[in-house]
Amino acid sequence: MNSHTLTRATRGPALLAGGVALLLLGACGGGGGSTPLAPSAPSESALSASAPGELTGYVKGKLRERQTQREQGAVFFTADALLNVPVATTGFTAMGSAVDRSGTTVQEAGVDEDDLIKSDGTHVFTLARVQGKAAGDAAARLQVHRRAADGTLVATGSLPVLAEPGQMTSAQGMLLAPDTGRLVAVIGESSEYVRLPNPCDGRTDCVSIGLPFFPQRVKTSVAVDIVSAVAPAAPVVNERLRIEGRLIGSRLIGNSLVLVTQTSPFLPVEALPMSVSAAERNAAIDKVVAADVLPTVRVNGGAARPLFAETDCWLQPKNGSYGIELTAITTIDLQATPVARRTQCFVGGSEALYISPTSLVLATTRYTSPAPGPGGASPAIALATSTDLHKFAFGASGVAYRGSGEVPGHLGWDAEKRSYRMGEWNGDLRVLTYTGATGWGAVPDASKAPSPATLTILRERTSDKTLQAVSTLPNAQRPAPLGKPGEQVYGVRLIGDRGYVVTFRQIDPLYVLDLSNPLDPRALGELEVAGFSDWLFPLGDNLLLGVGKDADLQGRVGGVKVALFDVANPAQMKQAGSIVLGESGSASGLDFTRHGIDLFRQGDTTRIALPLLVAGKDFFRAAGNWSQGLHRFEVDHATRTLVSRPAIPAPLGWSELSTDRALQIGPQVHYFSGGLLQTATW
Repeated sequence: MNSHTLTRATRGPALLAGGVALLLLGACGGGGGSTPLAPSAPSESALSASAPGELTGYVKGKLRERQTQREQGAVFFTADALLNVPVATTGFTAMGSAVDRSGTTVQEAGVDEDDLIKSDGTHVFTLARVQGKAAGDAAARLQVHRRAADGTLVATGSLPVLAEPGQMTSAQGMLLAPDTGRLVAVIGESSEYVRLPNPCDGRTDCVSIGLPFFPQRVKTSVAVDIVSAVAPAAPVVNERLRIEGRLIGSRLIGNSLVLVTQTSPFLPVEALPMSVSAAERNAAIDKVVAADVLPTVRVNGGAARPLFAETDCWLQPKNGSYGIELTAITTIDLQATPVARRTQCFVGGSEALYISPTSLVLATTRYTSPAPGPGGASPAIALATSTDLHKFAFGASGVAYRGSGEVPGHLGWDAEKRSYRMGEWNGDLRVLTYTGATGWGAVPDASKAPSPATLTILRERTSDKTLQAVSTLPNAQRPAPLGKPGEQVYGVRLIGDRGYVVTFRQIDPLYVLDLSNPLDPRALGELEVAGFSDWLFPLGDNLLLGVGKDADLQGRVGGVKVALFDVANPAQMKQAGSIVLGESGSASGLDFTRHGIDLFRQGDTTRIALPLLVAGKDFFRAAGNWSQGLHRFEVDHATRTLVSRPAIPAPLGWSELSTDRALQIGPQVHYFSGGLLQTATW
C-alpha cells in the first residue's frame, strides 16, 4: 500500500521488548528510487473532505485495526506518551523603514518567524525566558524599549507572559504584526500530567501494560498571548488562546498569524487492559464520539471548546498508518477586533513545516519495514525511507488543499534544518532529501555507493490532487552523485532558480544547482574546501555565506568557520575568504537555532552579527578556557572580501548561547544575551 501519511507514528519497525512486539504505529508502503515517481492512484494519495460522522468513523476503524494487531501480540502507545518535540523552521531578510534595520532571519521573504527579539524601527521588543520557575508562573517577560534619537535603547515597560495555572510553560518566541499598532503575538507550549484511571484496578485478570508513566500522560497545549503595546509603558494582554496539542510551527504573513498544531487524542478505549475481550473493546470503540477526538481551545481562561468541527477536516481513506493524529492549521487575523481565527485540519501528523507567502507544506518521514517471514518470524531490519508531503494554499476563504506526494529519503535529523530542504518557485515544490544507504562514518564501496542526496521537483496535478515528480537529480541523463560515498547532507538552500547543497564526511563539497528548468535540473559545479557549512545564506551579487565548522583532512571537527563563496561562475567558483574562530568545542548561535545569526545589508556591505562561544585549546580540560560574545563580520560586495571586526563580550560573561540574538538598526547593533540588551555602534 502506498499511503501518503504524515504521522510521526509511521516511524519505526516492530521492536521486541520482553517478548512482546511493540508496534509503534507503523505504516505500510514502500519508499522510492532516485527516478521520477510513477503517478499515484487518486484514491491512494489524495485527501478528501470529511462528511458528517466520517471522521469519527475513520477513528473507530483505526481503533479496530489496532485491535486486530493486538490479537497478534502488538501493543500501541499514543504519540503523546512517546514524543513531545516541537518543530520549527529558518532564513534571511532585511527590512526597510524610516530607519533601515535587520529582521529575524527567515527562510522566505514576506513570511516572518517567531523569535526572541523584534523591532518596528521605533521600538524594540525582547522576550526573556524565565528560568527555574514553578508551575503556573509566567514563562517569559516581554520587555519594550524605545529607540532614542542617538540610537540607544530606553526600557519603557515590561509584562510577564505565558502563565498557565498548574502547568509548566516554555516560551517559543514572538511575532510582531506590522499594521496593528504594535500588536505582539507571544507563543509558547504548556504541559501538565493528567492522571488516568488505572486499567488494572479491581481486576484480577488484568495484564499489566508495564509502562512506568501509567496511569499518567503528558497533555500539551500551545499558548498564545496577544499583547498590545500601543502604550509602550504599559503593555497589556488583549487575548489569551490555549490550543490543545503540540506546536509544529508558526509564521506571520502580513497580519495573519499561522499556527500549526498537532494532537494525539487519548481515548478511553486505549486505557483498557490488554486482557479484555474483543467484544468489550469493540463496545468501547462504539462509544467514541467526535468530542472524544477533536482538540479544544480556550479563550481568556474560558471553557474548552472544540477547535474545529469534524467536517473541517481532510481525510486520506487509504492511510496505512495505525496512528490517530490530527494536524490543525489555524489562521488568526491579528488586525481584527477581537482577533478572528479559523481552523482546518487533516488526519495525520507532521514533523516538518514549510511556508511560502502563498503555500503551506507539511511533511514527515515514513520508515517501512519488510513483511514478517513465514510463521510470523521477524525479518532482519531493513528499512526503506520516504517523505510524505501535503500541500495547502492560502486563500480568501481559508486554507485549501492542493495535493499530496512522496519523495524518496528523509529530510535529516535536525528539526531546525528540515524546512530548508524544501522550497517553492513558480508553483513547483523542490525537495532535497538524504537518500544515502549508509550511516555515520561508514565507508562503502565508492563504485557502488548511490548518491547520498536526491533533489525532487514536484508539480500539482489538479485532476487527482497529487504532487507529481517532474524531475529528479541525479537521474539517468545526469547520473553524477550529489555528495561522495559515506557523506551526510549538511547545509541546503533552495532559492529562486538556484540550489546550494553541502555534504561532508572528511571534506566539504559545495554544489551549485541550476533549477531554472524544472524538467531538467543540473549541477553547475562543485567546490571542495576544508570543513563544512551547516547553513548557507545567499547575500546577493552571486555571493554565498556559509557558517559551520572547520575540519582537518581526516574529518576531525575544529572551530567555527565563517566562509564567503563567490558563485558568479559555478564551474569555477571559489572560496573568497574564510575565518575560523576557536578550537574544537566552539559553537555559534546557529548550532542551536536557525535564528542565531543576524544579517544586514547597507549599500555594498553586508554586516553579520553571530553569537559565539569560542573555545581555546584543551577546552574540555582547562576550565575557563573560553569566551562568549557577539562576533561581527563584514562582506564587501565590491571587493568580494570577508573581514572580522572586534567582538562584543557577553554582558554576563556567560549565558545560554541558544537564546543570544542580535538586531541592527541604522549604525547600531543591539546584542540580546542573558535577558539583557547591550547597544554598540557598528
